[in-house]
Amino acid sequence: MRTPYIPDKESLVKASYWMARLWADEPSAQEHKACKAWRNADPSNENAWQYLMNAQAKFGGVPPNTTNILSRSRQLSRRSVLGLAGTVTGGLFFAGGYQLNTEENQFLAESSGKSELTTDKGEIKHIILSDGSQLNLNTATDISMPNTHRLLLNSGEFLLNSHSPIPYQIETPAGHITLYAGQLNVRHTDNHTSLSLYEGKPALLIGHNMDNAVTLKPGNHIDFDSTHTENLQPTDTNTISWVIGKLVVQDMPLPKLINELSRYRKGVLRISPDLSHLTVSGVFTLKNTDTILKQLQASLPINVTKFTNYWVNVTPA
Repeated sequence: MRTPYIPDKESLVKASYWMARLWADEPSAQEHKACKAWRNADPSNENAWQYLMNAQAKFGGVPPNTTNILSRSRQLSRRSVLGLAGTVTGGLFFAGGYQLNTEENQFLAESSGKSELTTDKGEIKHIILSDGSQLNLNTATDISMPNTHRLLLNSGEFLLNSHSPIPYQIETPAGHITLYAGQLNVRHTDNHTSLSLYEGKPALLIGHNMDNAVTLKPGNHIDFDSTHTENLQPTDTNTISWVIGKLVVQDMPLPKLINELSRYRKGVLRISPDLSHLTVSGVFTLKNTDTILKQLQASLPINVTKFTNYWVNVTPA
C-alpha cells in the first residue's frame, strides 16, 4: 500500500498562513502575488499548498476560487464554512508555529520598576521579553510585570512562549501558575482562569484557597477558580487564533460567538436567546467586528440592528 505524502511541518505552517490570509481576509493584489511567488519558489511549498487544499476539499470547506472569501455569499447555509477551518489551523498554531507580524512586535525593556502592560478593547500586542520569550496580549487585558519572570494578570488573556531556564511565576485573581518552559495561554474572566498548555514542560497551578497544587501536562486545557479545578480536556489550537488577529470557530453556538465578538467591540452587543440553536464554523478577521456581523447576517437567518455604534442587537430574521 502506498504511503500518503505528508509535507514537512515548516511548509505546512507557511501554507496554512497563506490560506488564512487569502481565505479569511479581503486580500490585496500584492498578497495574491506574494502567495503565488511563495508557491513557485520551491516545489515543497506548492506540495504543501495542494496537500492542504485536498484536506479542505475532503472537509468540505474549499472555496471554488481560493482568491475569494466565502463570507459574503448569500448562498451559505447556517452550517457552511465561512472560510478556513480547523484542518489548517492545527498546522498554523501547533508547537509555537503561529505567525507574528514582526513590524508589530515590541521589545519590553525590563527595569527595576514596575512595567505596566495593558490593551484596549480590540487591541492585540506582540512583545519580546528581555530573555527572548514571546508575550502576546489579547484584547482588553490588564497585566503587570513587577520583575523579571513574574506576571500579574488582573483580567484578559495572554499567550506566553518561553524556553527560559528560569520559570515564570504567574498570578491571577484565581490563583498561582508556574510555567517552567513552553507555550501557555492564560485567560481570566469573571472569577475563573483558563489555562491551555500547548507544549513544553508540565505546569503547576494552585487556587488561592486550594490545599494542593495541580499539574497541567502539555496538550491539556483546564479551568480553575480559587477553590477547585474543572473542565480538563485536550487543548484547542483554534482558541489562540487571536494571536494573528483571527477568530477561528467550528460548530460554535452563535450566542457564544457573539459573546466572543463583544470582547473586541466597544459598547453593547446583545443576542436574542431564540438564536441559541444556530452554530457557526469559519474564520473571521477581528480588526473589524462590523464586517463580521455583516458576514453573519449574510449567511444566517438573523437581523443585525445597529442603534448606535455602541449598541447592536442580533435577533431572528
